[in-house]
Parts: sequence; structure tokens; C-alpha cells
Amino acid sequence: MSTFALGVTALTAAVLVDTAPAYAATEQLRLDFDATPSGQVEPGPWTSGCFADVATPGDSGCIAVSDPGSISRATRPNGTGASPAIAFPASGSAVIQVPDAANLNPGTQDFTVSALVKIASSQVTSGANLMQKGFFADPAQWKLQLDNGTPGCRIAGTGASGATSLLLTADAAIADQGWTFVQCKRRGDVLSLIVGGQVVKTGAGATMDITSTAKVNIGAKGPGLTNNDQFRGEMDNALFSVG
Repeated sequence: MSTFALGVTALTAAVLVDTAPAYAATEQLRLDFDATPSGQVEPGPWTSGCFADVATPGDSGCIAVSDPGSISRATRPNGTGASPAIAFPASGSAVIQVPDAANLNPGTQDFTVSALVKIASSQVTSGANLMQKGFFADPAQWKLQLDNGTPGCRIAGTGASGATSLLLTADAAIADQGWTFVQCKRRGDVLSLIVGGQVVKTGAGATMDITSTAKVNIGAKGPGLTNNDQFRGEMDNALFSVG
């Protein structure tokens, strides 16, 4: 299949999922990036301000940067026109941070984390974190990533025999494929990685307690950190649900 056809297929799948978000009844966090960050003006670049959490009114994800990093407005086709999205910086660091809250820890429950993303080959880096709560060295973590342009997800927590973790990585990169839906979900003991609406990897051993006091970081590990795993592409509809 041609690169163009792959891009159309990925975008079509993303639009279908986007029009009827899965597990909407159990959404705990959804940043759709439709509104301008608080206190800011369009189209950016923005170095501060907060995006409202559509799933939990009153909550928000706030921009934190290290110079020259910023976040700015992007758009994507949504089947009926264009939908607002955001672009992460080509240099420096920028992250959207959501404070720790009990509803953002799945514990032992089923959960889903997903985003619509677009990245060019020129923006690919060895480490690119899309959404995460907790760090690699922490006792608990859920994470959706795009290392080397390739979707992946990692979970870590406490199982029956102590500390445990599970990592799934797709076989193909999505650079230059247009807007693509990427999702990680746990259902019972099975962790699944979905790309463009298709399950591309599954793994057993997902039964564990994932409870962390860390913030949710979107687009990077944090502002101004060494080895920050900064995502440098575009993003829309960052979603976390439980159940």
C-alpha cells in the first residue's frame, strides 16, 4: 500500500474513533484543545495558560515550558471541516501538566489512554512521550509514547509477586502518515496497543495496581528536564478513561 493510502486509512480510522469516542461514560480526562488556553490569544505561540478538561469540569492542563519552547495552534481535518489541535515546539521543551488526582490512577481497574497525533520524519526523535503519569524509575506508571516515530505503551505497578511492568511497541513508525489515532488499553490481564483503529500488539501480564502521585504530563516528561523525551509533532483529543 502506498504512503498516501496508508495516511488516508489512518486518518479515516482516527476520524471514526474521534466522532464517537470509546468509553465516553468513564472519561476522567479529555483535553480537546478546542478553546484558547486561559489568558492567551490565538494562534499562539503560548508559554503559559491552561486548557480546560472537558471530562472533569474545573480541572485543567496547564502549559509549562523551557525557553525557547512553546505550544501553538494547529488544525486537523475532522470529516466535516477543520478541528482545533495543538503543535509542540521544534526546539526547547513544552509540556501540558494535569495535577495528580485519584481519578487519574486506574489502580487495578481497566483503563484507556489515547490521542490523535501527527508527526513528520523531520520531527522524529529517539524519545517522544505523548501522555504519562509517573516516570520509568517510579513504582507505578502508565504511558503512551512515540519513540522513533513508533507508537508504544508501558505500564508499571504492583502485582501479586511485587513490582512488575509491561511494554508494547508497534512494528512500524507512523511518521509522514498524517493524523493517526494511537491508544493503549488494559482489559483484565491483557494490554493492547491500537494504531489507526487496529490492534497491532497485545500482551498478557497487565494485572497490577497502578497508583501514582505524579502529575499527568502530556507531550514530554516535564519542562526543561535533561533527556526530556519531548514530542515535537501535533496532537488532538488527549484522553484518559477508567472502566
